[in-house]
Order: sequence, then structure tokens, then C-alpha cells
Amino acid sequence: MTNEIKYKIIDSTNDEAQRQIQNGVAPKGDFVIRADFQTDGRGQRGNSWHSTNAQNLMFSYVFYPEKLEVQHQFMLSQAVATAVAQYIKQKGVDNVSIKWPNDIYIGMKKICGMLIENTVSGHYIKYSIIGVGVNINQDTFPDNLPNPTSLNLTTGKTYDLDHEFNILIDLIRQNLYSISRQNASSLTQQYKSLMLGLDRTLIYRSGGKVFKGIIRDIDRHGYVTIEDADSSIIQSYAFNEVNLVIPEQKKEN
Repeated sequence: MTNEIKYKIIDSTNDEAQRQIQNGVAPKGDFVIRADFQTDGRGQRGNSWHSTNAQNLMFSYVFYPEKLEVQHQFMLSQAVATAVAQYIKQKGVDNVSIKWPNDIYIGMKKICGMLIENTVSGHYIKYSIIGVGVNINQDTFPDNLPNPTSLNLTTGKTYDLDHEFNILIDLIRQNLYSISRQNASSLTQQYKSLMLGLDRTLIYRSGGKVFKGIIRDIDRHGYVTIEDADSSIIQSYAFNEVNLVIPEQKKEN
């Protein structure tokens, strides 16, 4: 079992994990910081993460990979994203996908976000702090969130968070420890099979331009290849260079 340290309230599980490592008080090997509530939860692109107290899963998994080169760091994102998607699919939920690079969606609504922060030593990743937030039992969200959903809103069921946490952590651990250069291709194929927008026309924004695009591929470094549906021009994008435009969603209450 991975060591779990749980808090009722904390600023950020990622920040606490980093503090414990830097202060020399972290458990040896992999560990998880988990919280009922975060006062300063963080997401990708500097966004905040909203969650109602003790309704969802919020944790940071600290992983010490064995000889994982920095150039292969996207494998961490692929492994965790596919694990969370697999977990949600096991709940009998259809239309589960990964919005590049690692948000998890049900239809066009977001159920999970991640923030992965790596510390590097030479050419290798020394350790990775993998922050995950999954909406489980929350049934109302602030109006300023464009497209949130939860397991409860999707299935109509209420879940035991400790039980769900153990299931999800096992899936994440299995995927992380299966990472190797030998299985890079199969991991990418599994990730691609779950990608939102693969071979499908959706709306994207890049550099102020809004266009209809079709994801055609993703490489081992995480660069996504999108074809402009109108001009047929194909271009590769790094993270933050292109964003999916989410259509206005009907609010769930």
C-alpha cells in the first residue's frame, strides 16, 4: 500500500507534498497527500480548482520513477489520465474521454483535472507530484465554471469516498509502474483511443484564431497534430498553444 497522509483542510495537496519532501519529513518512497478541502487548489494554466468540502477526491500522488528520462515525461500524464478514464468507465459511464493533455470528460463536461509537477535531476525525473481532482458526489457548481459534472450527476448514485479512493489509487499505481520505454507505443495507443476530438471536427482556438479542427495524432512528447477542417493544413501544437473551445453547456442542478 502507498502511504497516505490525509488532511481535513489544506492549501494545496501538491504544495504540501513538495513541502514535506523539501523539509525531509516525507515518507520514504511513493506517498499520497489527500484532503477533504483545499483553500488554494491549483489546475493547469494557473487555474484554480473548485470543490465542495468532503464531496470529491482531491489528492497528490508522489511518484519516484525509475530511470524515466525528461524527454519521456508525457508518459506520466498518459498513464494517470488513462487510469482515471478507466476508473470512470468502470462505473458504467459512457462517453468518457481524455481532453488533451489530461483532463477527463464525460461528453463535453469536465469531471477531472490534473496538475503534474516534475522535479528533474540531470536527464531524469527525480520525482513527480501528480495532483488529481475528481468530482464524485458534488451536485451543484458555481455558475462561473463552464462545464463541470460529477459521478453523482452522471449516475444518480452517492459514493463512499474512501472506497473510491482506494480503487482509483490502485489503478493509477498499476499504470505508473507499468511505464517503460518498451511499452511507450502501447501506452500512446491506449491514450489515443480515449482522446476527445480524435478524427472528429471540433472548435479550437490558437493565437487568437478560432478554427474547426480535427485531431489526427499525438506523439510521445505530447505534441498534438490538428488538421484545419477548412484549409486541410496540418499543424503540430505544444501544450498551451491551442485550446479546445467548449460549447455552452446546459447547467446541471
